[in-house]
Amino acid sequence: MALVALPGADLEEAADLCRAAGPAAALAIAADVTDSAQVADAFDRAEELGTLSAVFSNAGISVISPVSTTTDDDWLRQLHVNLSGSFYVCREAARRMIPAGCGTIVTTASELGQLGQGGYVGYTATKGGVLAMTRALAAELAVHGIRVNSISPGETETPMLMAEFAAAPDPAAELAEHEASIPLGRIAQPAEIADAVAFLLSDDAAYITGTNLVVDGGRTSCFTVGSISRGRAV
Repeated sequence: MALVALPGADLEEAADLCRAAGPAAALAIAADVTDSAQVADAFDRAEELGTLSAVFSNAGISVISPVSTTTDDDWLRQLHVNLSGSFYVCREAARRMIPAGCGTIVTTASELGQLGQGGYVGYTATKGGVLAMTRALAAELAVHGIRVNSISPGETETPMLMAEFAAAPDPAAELAEHEASIPLGRIAQPAEIADAVAFLLSDDAAYITGTNLVVDGGRTSCFTVGSISRGRAV
């Protein structure tokens, strides 16, 4: 297993956790996905472990800002990381999987690729782009035996989201308000998202391609306001 991320203690810690979980090798590779040359080099290094068979593209950032005050730099940073970075990863994966005639790729979209939310215009645009790109890749690569799917997590207890809550005037109230909008009543744990990704990468999903798996506690598909579950029939 090769883990690719920006250099830092988090990358090494993640690799150590993987090594502790089992006998498989875990290689930590520092790279910036916005640099296509670094992405290609990361794939070269990852192939030292063996033939490439599964890739999960997960890098992402979010800049919260009203559209009127979103700067060019804010827009481009999200575009470069969330969309271009995902493209560079998928392109390198395809280049290496096509000769083998098999492989599977999972990209990371978001529930906000399907829902509009004020203050997230750059983020939602890039995640919508990931969804469209994934469908196009699935159509193109199926003939080569390569499956391509996306996952759309809802709000998940990650450092990025927790930092957003921490910046609110009342972080606890902010968290409670967000959880109230989720039918299952809580935000996701990272392991729950990882389990869904592992399924899409596995042979259990051998007949699934071009699909977006939404893992959001029901928020994008369940209308809860005024429902029986809240004590009032509509």
